Amino acid sequence: MLERPTKDTNLFRRTLLGSAIFALLLVGLAGAGCTTAWVQEQRVAPTGLASQDVVGVMLAAPVKDDYLTELEDQVTGCVQSYLKGTHPDLRIIPPSEFRKLAFPDLTADQLPSGYFAWQRLLRDPAFYVKIAPLGLRYVLAVGTEQGHRLTEVEWSAATSMLGGPGPSLSASWDNEVLLEAIVVDARHRRVAGAVQAYAKGKSGAGVSLVTLPVPLLLPHGITSFPFGVACRGLGEGLAKFLVEGGPGEETAAR
Repeated sequence: MLERPTKDTNLFRRTLLGSAIFALLLVGLAGAGCTTAWVQEQRVAPTGLASQDVVGVMLAAPVKDDYLTELEDQVTGCVQSYLKGTHPDLRIIPPSEFRKLAFPDLTADQLPSGYFAWQRLLRDPAFYVKIAPLGLRYVLAVGTEQGHRLTEVEWSAATSMLGGPGPSLSASWDNEVLLEAIVVDARHRRVAGAVQAYAKGKSGAGVSLVTLPVPLLLPHGITSFPFGVACRGLGEGLAKFLVEGGPGEETAAR
């Protein structure tokens, strides 16, 4: 003979059902935010790239030590992926190796950043003595700016989610990333130009009260990852900038 469910058993089942619906809603409501992006270049000198050239990459903007290695790995990976797509034998010097040789006595906030800083450095003979063992063709000095801007905060006293009225609070914000690579032509001792990649992604988060099947607070939101979009745009833009060369393009053959 089957036993009738007890009150505690029914409560457990309702709670379990509520938890299952909660988990499903989290999966359904969490998503990827919309991301917009652009890439542009400013050229002041022709470029060219050969299969066995050597390119140094460094992060030029001041970055907290906790994030320096992570950002450098991401930026180097994007640049390397696109440059080696056209020139598989190209050698990429990692940022840590390049900084150790070229700027052994400088802290992160003392590194050259921007067009004019590199122009002054290129007039310093001691700089070339330091980097001569690398046989560099180009240095790609990447600066990064990241910001967050709150765009909307919304409070609703009632919601019809699952047919159960209750309050809801949500907020949205823009995540913005700008990456700029100064292209330093080490062979000709000049700045060849710059490539910029920008990406903006919309993110949001909130919480709503759901009353059915049991009262619970439901967090929800969307996320965006503009850094990855900007990083890929920078890699693709640099490959185009170096390979296509522009007016008066130098031949890649040596």
